[in-house]
Amino acid sequence: MTDLSRRPAPRRALAALGALLFAASASAFDLIGSSWSNGNIVMQLQLGATPGTLIDGATDWATVAESALNEWNAQITRCQFTTVRNSTAVMAQLNRLNNVFFSPNFYGSAFDARTLAVTLGSTSTATGRSVEKDVIFNSNKTWNSYRGTLRSGLSEFRRVALHEFGHVLGLDHPDEAEPLQFVAAIMNSTISSAIETLQPDDIAGAKALYAVTSPSATPTIAAHPQSRTVLVGGSYTFSVTVNGAGPFTYSWGFRPKGTTTTESFRLATGPSYTIGSVQTADAGAYVVIVSSSAGIVVSNEATLTVTPVTTSSDTALANISTRGVVSSGSGVLIAGLVIGGTTPKNILLRAVGPALTDFGVADALADPTLTLFGPNSSTLIAATNDNWDTGPTATTAALVATATRLGAFQFTPGSKDAALLATLPPGNYSAIVSGPGATTGVALVEAYDADANAATARTRHLLNIATRGQVGSGDNVLIAGLVLTGPGPRTYLIRAVGPTLADPPFNVPGALLDPFLQIYQGEAILHENDDWDAPTAGRQALRDAAIKVGAFALREIRNSVTRSGLDSVLLLTLAPGTYTAKVSGFEGATGVALIEIYEMPP
Repeated sequence: MTDLSRRPAPRRALAALGALLFAASASAFDLIGSSWSNGNIVMQLQLGATPGTLIDGATDWATVAESALNEWNAQITRCQFTTVRNSTAVMAQLNRLNNVFFSPNFYGSAFDARTLAVTLGSTSTATGRSVEKDVIFNSNKTWNSYRGTLRSGLSEFRRVALHEFGHVLGLDHPDEAEPLQFVAAIMNSTISSAIETLQPDDIAGAKALYAVTSPSATPTIAAHPQSRTVLVGGSYTFSVTVNGAGPFTYSWGFRPKGTTTTESFRLATGPSYTIGSVQTADAGAYVVIVSSSAGIVVSNEATLTVTPVTTSSDTALANISTRGVVSSGSGVLIAGLVIGGTTPKNILLRAVGPALTDFGVADALADPTLTLFGPNSSTLIAATNDNWDTGPTATTAALVATATRLGAFQFTPGSKDAALLATLPPGNYSAIVSGPGATTGVALVEAYDADANAATARTRHLLNIATRGQVGSGDNVLIAGLVLTGPGPRTYLIRAVGPTLADPPFNVPGALLDPFLQIYQGEAILHENDDWDAPTAGRQALRDAAIKVGAFALREIRNSVTRSGLDSVLLLTLAPGTYTAKVSGFEGATGVALIEIYEMPP
């Protein structure tokens, strides 16, 4: 099987970019999110001459392309494909023409080795309808047109064109849908010898988009999303009520305050979208496109105005912790701590394994060892502990008393959990949680501000924790907890880093390629982020925040099609309280990730 095309913007580009690869339960078709208004869809065929008579007898590419277009035409009613043969129209993006041509690249972006073609498009924000779809075939490949078994070294033009023209209509890859769909379809992401014509699933998708329906079935909006002014940290829900024949698909868009571009976002796919903790970056206009087999309707814009709050430099991280899977070798749990101020700080560090079973955690690490490195060195061991109460009686008594004072749960006497008290000068430290031999299991690493005097504690904050660990599936994700104490809100930079870890100078093997970050308070989700570079307008604030706290730079987007900003970041102003940050892999992916929590300076 060979990839036909790539999906250039895999998540937030609802109709900005569609693309191809091939291979897919009945009527499981997947829609990109937009279709065309009634009438002709004019394709500008600019394919040039063939190298001679093709294997199927055709003498020009246009004839083959038209046969693929006509196969779709036989299944759609309110629109029809028409062509301009040998068109001389300018081949350019955003020209409101549907260019079809061969090229060694697509508007300056390189094809990868497996991609045969791409479909690039744009959608009207006013109507939600398609306005342009360009189809570019990879001229680096050797093309011909034939039927039956795929031939080595010869890319088969007709079935690739049939697939790409499905993208033009608004169909996507069912085998890459959420959830995945397993159907036989020309619209699957990879080409195969078994499929060379439209399948029932393809036809059902086309009819869903282009069948003529009763006007009474066309969706209409009964209640639009409402504008609101919300204080930072408050919660707000945008919602829409739709009349008509469903089912409906909801595609939400957001235009940040001060910008002119509305970007679609994937984290809202139903009739409502809730922001659990509104932030200044959420200010802007929200709109939803509602589609069904009977048509598309666009809501009025709703403006979210965000009122800032006064933050307090006296609010601090009183407790930071991370739960993850500990394995052997490089799979240990590594927590980095930064102590601020100018004088030493008292810290309680704990590596929790057996005690987690009391909280219903399966597969807890049976015998964690806690080793503290630093300051500012990977070779100096500041302290180490294996079993928390096997040292001097006075030390055990101090650990119990400190845990009681700080509100930490107590360890059972004789348990193999690890803990140590340390007075640490300002600087950077690493706390490593490991198990004996090849032992694996779930562990929790905790760092508590153990200064007895609150006034003293405010002069030397626990500035951040950065924990590297294995992100598994199900419950074995990476979970960080933070407890904020103080008189008022404070701003924190929270990052889930995966792809950047694979790059120099880190070169971490098995890095999580697409982390997903969610912030909770109790059971309520406050905010979430998939890709740090979306929306576009928020990138600079995140770059500036990273520089301010001394965090390393993340992968940047390379061009408008190939996304690389897949690390996840949130800049949040949070009131004193207890919060949880959860890092998972998109669609259940696993790998090594780093979760970082930074206290933003005033």
